[in-house]
Amino acid sequence: MASFNLTPSDLSTYILMGIPGLEAAHVLISIPFSMFYLIGLLGNFTILFVVGKEQTLHKPMYLLIGMLALTDISISTSVMPKALCIFWFNLKDITMAGCLTQMFFFHAGMVMHSAVLATMAFDRYVAICDPLRYTIILTNARIAKLGLVGLIRAVLLILPGPLLLRRQPFCDNIIIPHTYCEYMAVAKMSCGDTTVNRMYYLVIVSLVFRLDLTLIGLSYGLIIMAIFRISSKTAHQKTLNTCTAHICVILTSYTPSLFSNLTSRSDLGIAPHVHIILANLYFLIPTMLNPIIYGVKTKELHTWSISEPHHRIDHLMAALNLTPSDPSTFILMGIPGLEASHVLISIPWSMFYIMSLLGNFTVLLVVGKEKSLHKPMYLLICMLALTDIGTSSSVIPKALCIFWFNMKGITVGGCLTQMFFLHAVSVMHSAVLVTMAFDRYVAICNPLRYTTILTNTRIAKLGLVGLIRAVVFVLPAPLLLSRQPFCANRIILHTHCNHIAVVKMSCGDITVNRTYSLALLFIIAGLDLTLIALSYGLIIKAVFTISHKEAHQKALNTCTAHICVMLTSYTPLVFSSLTYEFSQGIAPHVHIILANLYFVIPPMLNPIIYEAKTKELCDKVVKYICRCNHQGS
Repeated sequence: MASFNLTPSDLSTYILMGIPGLEAAHVLISIPFSMFYLIGLLGNFTILFVVGKEQTLHKPMYLLIGMLALTDISISTSVMPKALCIFWFNLKDITMAGCLTQMFFFHAGMVMHSAVLATMAFDRYVAICDPLRYTIILTNARIAKLGLVGLIRAVLLILPGPLLLRRQPFCDNIIIPHTYCEYMAVAKMSCGDTTVNRMYYLVIVSLVFRLDLTLIGLSYGLIIMAIFRISSKTAHQKTLNTCTAHICVILTSYTPSLFSNLTSRSDLGIAPHVHIILANLYFLIPTMLNPIIYGVKTKELHTWSISEPHHRIDHLMAALNLTPSDPSTFILMGIPGLEASHVLISIPWSMFYIMSLLGNFTVLLVVGKEKSLHKPMYLLICMLALTDIGTSSSVIPKALCIFWFNMKGITVGGCLTQMFFLHAVSVMHSAVLVTMAFDRYVAICNPLRYTTILTNTRIAKLGLVGLIRAVVFVLPAPLLLSRQPFCANRIILHTHCNHIAVVKMSCGDITVNRTYSLALLFIIAGLDLTLIALSYGLIIKAVFTISHKEAHQKALNTCTAHICVMLTSYTPLVFSSLTYEFSQGIAPHVHIILANLYFVIPPMLNPIIYEAKTKELCDKVVKYICRCNHQGS
């Protein structure tokens, strides 16, 4: 990096520092960032190409999806190329004009993106509440006009921001501790009065997003009222199904933004590099997921996008068809309905899996080699890393064999073994999260006795108890299934041996199996979530008894990593379970994709969260990376 240090000393330019505190890990961080960016570009350009080429898709809804793809490309491209130049080549300089231009395009893209989501909500409202007049109210010309209005609004509201900043006198310190020219970060460098700038920024953000969210909320309020007036349950489900893609995109767009804003504005002692990583993920994750959501949930778009390019892949799959015809084996179908796009789907999944393995094995290596990290908290992080590796490795390798080589066959013994390890590791993962909550409770509520209560030996014993609990509770499920008679049709519509999917293939009485499965779910999840809630209830109670505000923030900051890991672990699981319970009207491939994302997203994010939030662990990881880079050079 020293040989590629192209950062100028000219004081007329700004210096973007990237992620302060993690400079040595810039190259490593750039790997997932660049992957997310490329997947996002590929997905969005595919949508633009398909919608532009196919005359049958020249309809209001698809034009709006095209606009959303354009805003996603604009937002990520205004930030990521420069960030990658910082990470790879140490090109940190940016002129004042370049900085203000980047700021304008980024914020204008955000405002335009919000306007498109509000228009989409109106589109869904008209389609559901006034379907007979849909083609009259929403024509292609009217959608184009609404898009133009959204663009003009974005330009008029955002342009004064950089123009006001341009008139400000700036100090000699022209270092921006960020990967891009964030408005407030640049405003802080001014030597003049920035009250007007700050007020303008806050008013615009509040006005735009509150207005758009109000319009979206109003549209869905009217949609819900219309649904309740329909007596047919099937019509309810069909109506709600038309909105699921838009709701998912709203969640992927606004939730990270809200979370990022809350963490940046609330003074919880969160390290600056955590804010910067969250801000960058906000530009990448929605951009990557939005085309996948619309490609999967919009049947007509999905059909056109995969029909022609995959004829050759179909021939290749036929040539590599290694699925056995032996009736003693089960057949895992992968993702029914999306067979032609198996190879395409495998790209992000394999990337997520490799990144999760890399992150978790790094944590295990560093904690194992560093004696200073042989403490209860880091041993628990290692246990979490092991369960993450176990969860993803019990599912993804077989799924990739299905996607790449059409190897769909699995023996009954192999299927039940996979089922056991998958569920046992998931139960163990939940036990580790409970132990972590207890660890945080002792650290905050009884810090003087922490080293006495939680020793390394006691943590090992708690881990062993969690493992025994997982084996004892989960083992009966595959044993009960092994005694069941199975029908001639042994096709499992999934990428892995899901317990319920295998149970449905039985020709015998499955009442005991279903009851045991449900009882296990409620006992394990109910008990563990209750214990976690109890620990945090006592923590909050203890925090409120402290009068010092800084002590509040310090105490709460020690819990943020664990809270984030719980959200990444339990939220997808609950969401996936709910979609299974209320599955009518939701396509089977949606369930399967959600289930598989649960096995790859948390294992990928958990080591990133703990490495970012745990300073001692982060320092050791950076030290090892620097050592490896030094040896390599």
